[in-house]
Amino acid sequence: MNKVYERTEDGATTIVSLKDGGAEADRAQMGPRRDIREMSSSRGRHSITYRDGRKVTLVMVDRPEAAPTGTVQADRPSTNFRIVTAKGKRYVVSKVIPARPRTPGAKTWIPYASVSYWSERNGERFGATRSAAENSKPGTTGAAIWAQVAN
Repeated sequence: MNKVYERTEDGATTIVSLKDGGAEADRAQMGPRRDIREMSSSRGRHSITYRDGRKVTLVMVDRPEAAPTGTVQADRPSTNFRIVTAKGKRYVVSKVIPARPRTPGAKTWIPYASVSYWSERNGERFGATRSAAENSKPGTTGAAIWAQVAN
């Protein structure tokens, strides 16, 4: 991911490069004050009010590289995840974690196969991590996701 600025001028938002956005903020902060009415800056966010009435906000954001359709932008390779639609909503689902039988002396074991899932927003994982297993309660989102994944 690369950093860019979202530049909002009087409600119209455009994407500008890090260099161009930084240059505008530097001119407003360090340049001649005759064009600037007010300027504030904090943590990658700059608010500039010009004397001619324009209000500009620059916000530094991560801009993901364009991904082919059907892949998931995540902190792991996209082969570990897939997008599933269950109950009218899209979810990012991990690979199946297989069940492991209980072995003598082991403190923990995995009695059921399961997957982790998240809500999907713009092709990325979003929200809390949830799990679905083969013993998920019927009628729940977890059961609907498991039914699609298990096939």
